[in-house]
Amino acid sequence: MTTRRTVVAAGAALLVAGCASRRPQERREAAEGPVRTDTAPLQRRFPLLGRLHGAHWLAYDLVAGNDGRSVPGPSDIRVVGIAALAEGRVAALTARRDFRPAGPPVLPGRLATLLPADAGWLHGDSFDAEITADAYSGSFFLSWSRGLVCFDCVNPVAAAPSP
Repeated sequence: MTTRRTVVAAGAALLVAGCASRRPQERREAAEGPVRTDTAPLQRRFPLLGRLHGAHWLAYDLVAGNDGRSVPGPSDIRVVGIAALAEGRVAALTARRDFRPAGPPVLPGRLATLLPADAGWLHGDSFDAEITADAYSGSFFLSWSRGLVCFDCVNPVAAAPSP
């Protein structure tokens, strides 16, 4: 029994030492990974937005370990960012839906600096439900003046291909 306690205590000490080896901000940044700029994965997941003309986004495991690696078991992937929509797309998206003025979601620091201060964000719960098809959680904010979409989702699935 003493050997078992020694092994457990040693393991706990290593775990604490590993956690303390990086500051919390460094662990969080490692878990988030690099800022991505490719648009194809976003267009597959959010086809209602239409063609995107540039994006800055992150996809990362919400239950990642302190070293950025996933822990065993199911993972929830957060996909968060900002993208430029085709000209006139915001008008088309807001024409038949209820939107109200709102602020964008709180974005990770590396993305928050990309949000224009004068964007005039709009949000609609029914628009969120339409994009997600109630298959995952997500919020989408549109900027009429800048032609942008700001998104924050967990486990967004790619849309099924059209027949």
